Amino acid sequence: MNPKETSLSKQKFRNTLRSALLIAFLWAGIAAFQATYEYAILASYNVFPGLNSYIVLLKSNLLTAFTAGFLAGLLLLPRVNSWLRTHAYGPALLLSLFSILALYFLMSLVGTFIYNSLRLNVSIFDEAILPEAYEYLTGMENLKNFLFWLLVATITILSLQINDKYGPGVLWAFILGRYFRPRTEVRAFMFLDIRSSTTIAEQLEELQYFEFIKEFFRDATPGILMTKGEIYQYVGDEIVVSWPLGKGLENNNCIHAFFEIQKAIQDKAPYYQKKYGVAPSFKVGLHCGKVVTGEIGVIKRDIAYSGDVLNTAARIQSKCNELEVDILLSETLLQQLPLASSEFRKRSIGQVELRGKAERVPLYTIEEAD
Repeated sequence: MNPKETSLSKQKFRNTLRSALLIAFLWAGIAAFQATYEYAILASYNVFPGLNSYIVLLKSNLLTAFTAGFLAGLLLLPRVNSWLRTHAYGPALLLSLFSILALYFLMSLVGTFIYNSLRLNVSIFDEAILPEAYEYLTGMENLKNFLFWLLVATITILSLQINDKYGPGVLWAFILGRYFRPRTEVRAFMFLDIRSSTTIAEQLEELQYFEFIKEFFRDATPGILMTKGEIYQYVGDEIVVSWPLGKGLENNNCIHAFFEIQKAIQDKAPYYQKKYGVAPSFKVGLHCGKVVTGEIGVIKRDIAYSGDVLNTAARIQSKCNELEVDILLSETLLQQLPLASSEFRKRSIGQVELRGKAERVPLYTIEEAD
């Protein structure tokens, strides 16, 4: 594995680990709330189980919920998200439900052993725990906890789906009202367009062409997310990707995104060729600059970008066919990228006239170093 692949693999793992830890701490917080709420309910009926009992319950709840959340975030929820992206929602939700059931019963078994070990002050493997564990697992208390954590897991999955709907980070921007009032930002944009899409559409039936586009977008997405990109829009057969400028420049993310997507599509070329009779290829244009960012819409609210940088990036991408290259970027962006000669080779295209621009724009193309 070359250094670039190692770096991106580490980034992917860090993203997964970050999500798993977030879910783990969130579930641990919910478990602490649950334990405190149950203790308060008992106290309101003048039933005082004692502070020590509360601490034992709190410890076992925290440990069990944190472990369950971490395992769910690391192993289960990524698979659930994959099912929801690649299957109809009904079957995918059933698969998700069975997975959550399996995880719950596993962690319920572990949790009751931990709780009784702490309560009885014996080893977790002590035989004295078995009757207590059996009584809990077959009782109404376990059913109550199952329904509660099923709701928590369902809300977690739905929250992740809503986050996917808007794109990483955008949901929090809505919740926090970051763009309720328009603000100026500096961003990098990549316009990605499938080559010869009109010809491909004529070769395929309408439904088949739609599936073709859908699969292409799905295969392109991991490369975008691994390089910290945000999918701004799908427009026909085009993807518009955005980065806050710092993230786009970091590790040459906006350039790596192109090559990661290219590799993913090339690796699946035999699959596309067999299923559709044609393998997709694409071209991209990149540019950076100031945009105004803000919330728009009433019924279907969204975060929108406005500025000349988007028009310029689109015009740059439109020159790829004429100049016979797969990637074009502006000199404005290139000068800010920390390109290493051992990783990339840049080639000047020269001053190019872009539609709607009064002055010619210096453009470059990029190749991976051998």
